[in-house]
Amino acid sequence: MAKRIVIFLLVMLSCGIAKAQGDIDTEKKILFRNEWSIGAIVKTNGFEMDFRSGKFVNIYKKNLLDFGIGFIKHPQQYRAVNPYYTGYSGYCFGKKNFCFELFYTMGRQRHLFHKGDLNSVEIRAFYMGGVSLAFLKPIYYEILKYKDLNSYTVSEKFDIDTHNPVETLGPSEFSKGFSEIKVVPGVEGKAGLSIEVGKKDTHLLAIEAGVKVSAYTRKLDIMAQKRNPQFICALFLTFRFGRVKHGAQYEYLNDYTE
Repeated sequence: MAKRIVIFLLVMLSCGIAKAQGDIDTEKKILFRNEWSIGAIVKTNGFEMDFRSGKFVNIYKKNLLDFGIGFIKHPQQYRAVNPYYTGYSGYCFGKKNFCFELFYTMGRQRHLFHKGDLNSVEIRAFYMGGVSLAFLKPIYYEILKYKDLNSYTVSEKFDIDTHNPVETLGPSEFSKGFSEIKVVPGVEGKAGLSIEVGKKDTHLLAIEAGVKVSAYTRKLDIMAQKRNPQFICALFLTFRFGRVKHGAQYEYLNDYTE
């Protein structure tokens, strides 16, 4: 479902990328802008949140620095509830580890089209690369057991050889397993288009779309199977908002005559 949503929104963005016509914007535009922003990101294999700072190089280029946290889903995990026992949360049968990542990337952004009127958009292309750390936290489940015709529950990590969907009631407390976290280092890169739709020059409001590629030193054991991801390619869509900061050097676009 997440993949279909991202693909649909990417198509909508590509259809609306042309310049919109409207009233001429008479407000002076700042030519050189430093900025910071927060991004809420949906991707075909999970979700992310990031913090980004941008520092101008010249009228067309800007250096970017990005760090954040993300959650990685296995393409074959499906959430369900035990139909025979109520009062338990849903879970993904066969899921061994909860996987989240911390990432730090740097890159460059280039302006392709500057705003010309109040209803137009600003279009930028960007590319970034950096490092990533994936954290695998074991998931504990409430398992139904029997002894002397009596039933009881125990909290255990998933075992494909002994557990089944009927006796797996639901997940245990999320706090269990933090002492067993394993770290998997990796690298990542991403590229895409950013479409700024905000009308105020002091505020940043943009939508981004692109592709992200990640590679880890070993497979991420999310599910109890051999086909776990090590090399990941995902589409993403970002809703980004922030503030524009004027650096020590800045000019106004209306005054730029070269």
